[in-house]
Amino acid sequence: MGSIAPETVKISVKFTLYAEPANVKMARELTEVTLLHWALPHLLADARLIVSELFTNALHAARGTDLRLLLTHEETAVRSGIWDPNPEPPIIGVCDPLEESGRGLHIVAALADDHGWHRVDSPPGKVVWASLNI
Repeated sequence: MGSIAPETVKISVKFTLYAEPANVKMARELTEVTLLHWALPHLLADARLIVSELFTNALHAARGTDLRLLLTHEETAVRSGIWDPNPEPPIIGVCDPLEESGRGLHIVAALADDHGWHRVDSPPGKVVWASLNI
């Protein structure tokens, strides 16, 4: 009798949040609760900061709409993503040390094991994401 190869474990959750500054905190808290549920407390600090930066960037790209926080637990990594309805790519600008903003995607790149973005057709927009190895 042959054996069946185990499938890659993949669990995803999605939260819809209105694009307003108060929901940056909610996105962090939802990330924390989810990672604790998945027994991954060692990823909390980096994941919370990554989600905070991704949500803040999406907030500026699509103010006044809904955003979606996407969290996926794969076999070897956790991926955090934010969907917004603006299909334009995220812009990684030059960091001006005198400015209070503009460092978000640099922070994400520094913390994440992998990161990127892609357009989506349904619903139309894009997902900016980052992953942390387990």
